[in-house]
Amino acid sequence: MGIVIRVSLGNLEKPEQGGYREPRHMVRIEDDYVITEVEVPGVGRDGITVKLLDNNKLFVKAEGNGRKYLLIKELPAPVTVDGSHAEYRNGLLIIRLPIKGTSIGVE
Repeated sequence: MGIVIRVSLGNLEKPEQGGYREPRHMVRIEDDYVITEVEVPGVGRDGITVKLLDNNKLFVKAEGNGRKYLLIKELPAPVTVDGSHAEYRNGLLIIRLPIKGTSIGVE
């Protein structure tokens, strides 16, 4: 069971020509991960860029089919790209980033 940190409806206003819209998104902590769900409908997988800036700031840019989305979001905890995973399906981008300094399971 995760804790929802923030839910945003994004920028519902129509952007100015050439501008980007902030997509709807939700950030939560689940187990040892920060999970961010970003709605970017109408964009192909090749039009999506995901970056981590400064260990706790997420950058998501998505473009395609006349749609432009941009999200720069400070995350609730420092994270690392090691062990991270991003999945895009049916207009929903789900990004799982391990929280920095969490324990490593031993099998």
